[in-house]
Amino acid sequence: MKKLAALTVVFIFAMASLAFAGGWDKEKGMDKITLKGNLLCVGCSLKKLNGANAECSLFAHHAVGFKTEDGTIWNIIDNAKGHDIIRAHTLLEKNVPATVTGWIYPIAHAIEIDSIDVHGVSMADIQKTAWEEDQMIAKELMGRKLGQAPTPAGPSH
Repeated sequence: MKKLAALTVVFIFAMASLAFAGGWDKEKGMDKITLKGNLLCVGCSLKKLNGANAECSLFAHHAVGFKTEDGTIWNIIDNAKGHDIIRAHTLLEKNVPATVTGWIYPIAHAIEIDSIDVHGVSMADIQKTAWEEDQMIAKELMGRKLGQAPTPAGPSH
């Protein structure tokens, strides 16, 4: 009887692990989706919608996210394909239409970009703006003293 219970538990865990297969795999494949929506600053949007205490202007860190047509706001995973989108906030934080293909992680409200088409903005402009933003933030961080609170740097709204 104990062996049957142990085998049942092992079987259940084995089946559960199959349900999560591919989540961290480079060959994700089947769960890739395409969404249409707008790029926006997540913090500023939550501040305007719900009064969140977002302080996006600290070190000019307006993290760009993606709002789908149904109103869901997704955070973009910061990796090789998402970093420039996140950092190019001066181009992309004001509801710029985009089509994103990638993988969603609903439990974290996150989307991992495989490809993106930003309407009216070239990828070269996005990359240049993100690079400039990274340089400005690096300079600000290098000047910060231990224990010093962040100070606003860059545009705020």
